[in-house]
Amino acid sequence: MNEPAFTIRPITAPDLERISRVCWDSRDIQLRILAQQDILGFAAWQGDYCIGSLHCYCVTLPAYDDALFPGYGRAKPEGWPLGWPLLAARELGLTFDKPVWGHACFHVGYAGPDAARADPAYFGRGIGTALCENSIAWARAHGYAAVLAQGGAKIVPEYNVWMGCLPWSTYARLGFDSLANEVKGAELPWWMQAKDNLPMQEQARRALADGCSAQDLGTRLMLLRL
Repeated sequence: MNEPAFTIRPITAPDLERISRVCWDSRDIQLRILAQQDILGFAAWQGDYCIGSLHCYCVTLPAYDDALFPGYGRAKPEGWPLGWPLLAARELGLTFDKPVWGHACFHVGYAGPDAARADPAYFGRGIGTALCENSIAWARAHGYAAVLAQGGAKIVPEYNVWMGCLPWSTYARLGFDSLANEVKGAELPWWMQAKDNLPMQEQARRALADGCSAQDLGTRLMLLRL
């Protein structure tokens, strides 16, 4: 039997009760974002059931306003999917005369508004890529200068699930350029040095033992000029 198809559409006010609440500070913040940029991002649906979402933000470069970013993203930018790309873009001196569309959290498999963790049954079905493709098309149609995102290492898929990002190789396949790596020199990424003993750390240790470099584990600043 074929798996049920899913559809993708922008997240607007009528969807707020049905999308995952993960990573949103409050309903007030969601409404303020909607007032500023018309949509919150994109959601994947099986019928009326949300099975994935992508949070997006309208930003300007090199200066940007972080008032509507989630609190944890402001406090520790490297731990938020759009945080480090914005810091890296500013360090590179990227400047645009029009707003940039920023990809923040992917929540594939967070099925329904009360889901606290991802259901792996939804992985590998192209949901994340479809969310990304629809977001790119929307940004292009609405006059954005570029799409900015963080791409994780394909060799550590547990990190991509934990952080809520796509592999950089997926972004590259969609035409994005890789402009920077979060790991400079030979140091390990910050999340490998944490004391949490997360599954992604063990996955990364196995990759290192198999011969990959510290830099191979680092996320990348991905940019698509529109």
